[in-house]
Parts: sequence; C-alpha cells; structure tokens
Amino acid sequence: MQSTRKKMKHFDVSIIIINYNSTNFTINCVNSIIEKVDKKNNYNIIVVDNKSEEIEYIALDEFCSKLNKDTHNIKLICSNINVGFSAGNMIGVQNTNAKYLFFLNNDTELINDVVSILINFMNQNNNVALCTANMYNSDMSYHSSFGFIPKFGLKILGENLMFKLNPTSYPSRRIEYTDSLKVELITGAAMFFNYDKFAEIGGFDTNYFLYCEEEDIAQKLKKNNYKAYLVPEAKFIHHTGKSTKRNILIDKENFISLMYYFRKYNNYLVYSLWKLFYFIKTIRKSYKSVEFLKLAFFILNGANLKHSLKLKQKLSKTIF
Repeated sequence: MQSTRKKMKHFDVSIIIINYNSTNFTINCVNSIIEKVDKKNNYNIIVVDNKSEEIEYIALDEFCSKLNKDTHNIKLICSNINVGFSAGNMIGVQNTNAKYLFFLNNDTELINDVVSILINFMNQNNNVALCTANMYNSDMSYHSSFGFIPKFGLKILGENLMFKLNPTSYPSRRIEYTDSLKVELITGAAMFFNYDKFAEIGGFDTNYFLYCEEEDIAQKLKKNNYKAYLVPEAKFIHHTGKSTKRNILIDKENFISLMYYFRKYNNYLVYSLWKLFYFIKTIRKSYKSVEFLKLAFFILNGANLKHSLKLKQKLSKTIF
C-alpha cells in the first residue's frame, strides 16, 4: 500500500465521506467544506458510495463531475456492495495519500474552517493521534462530540456521578468547552487523524458494519498510548441519525457490533457479564413490544457476526 500511496498526488488532508442513499446530505456536506475551508489548504475530498440506489448515485456523480470541472479535488468511488462505515472509510484511505485523514459523516455541515483549525492543532501537538470539533444539533443546540470507553462502573453509576468522583477522567459531556480537552473517545461523525498513527493502529476494524467503530478506535489508541482531543474552536453541525433510519434490523446490528467489541477486548467472564447486562436491560422493555423480547434473547445468544446485514448482501450485477 505504501508504494501505491507514493504514486498518488500528496495532500495535507483527505476528507473521506460515506454516502448511502442520502445524496442530498452529502451534497450539503461537500458544499459546506468548499464554502468554509480555506482555499490555500492542500486538501481533497473522497466520497465512497456504499451501493446507493441508481437515482441517488447518478445525482451524486453529476454533482462530483461538476465540481471537478470547477477545479475542485473530489473523487467519487462506487462500491458494488454496502460495505458499511468501517470498510467504506478504509476504501477511501486506500485511494489517497495525505498527512491527515478527516472522516466526516455525510449528514454534517461545517460551521467554520474546521480543517484549518484541526490541521494547526495537530501540527502543534505531535503526540496526538486523533481530534474532533465541537458538535451541534440541527437547531444549533450543543451536543457532545466525545464519550468514554464502556465500563461497568460508568454504566452502573452514570456519567454525572463519575464526573463528581473523577472529573479528569470523566469530564462532563453537558458542558460546551472553549479550551482543548483530552478525551477518551471521539464521535465517528468527525474524526481527524494523523495518518501515520492511524496506520500504526491498523485503521478501522472492518468487521464492524455500522456501530462501535469509535469504541474500537479508542481502545487501539489507549493500547498505543496515543492521545485524542476535543478542539472546541472548530465547529460543525450533525443532523443526528438522518442518514440511518432505525428499525429492528438496525438495532440488531448495533448489538452485533457491541458484542463483537466486548468479545474482542475482554476475557470470557467479563464478556458474559456484559451480555447479561444488555439482556436484562433489553428484556425490561419487552412490555412495549415482542421485538424487544426477541432482541433480548438475540443478545443472550451472543449476537454473532454471522447475523450481520453485511453478510446478507449480494454483489450487484449493475455498475453505474
């Protein structure tokens, strides 16, 4: 891969965006990048389409083609199957050569020049592997863009009590910070990586289809003694959950990723306790719907990766 990268044009930062049947969001996101990011920055945009419907892809292709005619560096890559968040981003990584990688959800919009701000922060902090910006909802209300690695103490006692007991390790997620803050876990909506450190930890684990990528990355950073930071000067909007509609299959996918994560980073006893914890938590909702009862026993049975939607797809015969 290194030799392939050397043949590619070098950029200071590559912005990688995944599109799946949400082209209007992707167009808004890209337009916000073009509008807000300083033209002096040497950056490109890579859009990976995760096998959208034909009408969505054609609209995206036309948009990207027009931008390239206007001398914007944008590359559209079409996958023949929906490979999900992790693998889709890794497709983007393999098609660029940059010092920094900015993984940005397509249902986001930049409020200010996030790219320049994060480049400057990373250039001044060589020990930082990953950073992000302050995040806001569609109505411009503040929404935390960092979190914590799952722990029993945190789940049982709650964030508020953990903040009172250990504010350094558990900073409040209700506060809108103005100074840079060392954090444990960063939202997948906007992840700005030093490429070399991203490569050293192995990038995204492509076994995850939709969820838990942030937790997995946080564990890898911790293992390698790398730091992650919130940089509040940079700001973006996240139209939360607009690109993925919730249903029982998506809920199952969430637990497939979660149980895989717990198996990966814990011994069997701790993994079993996590499984029991989520079984009890979910079955308590079974009075609302029989689907919660089914979901609870799905968790108890391990929510194995073999049930992932990723493995139920068929290769498309149509190439747009």
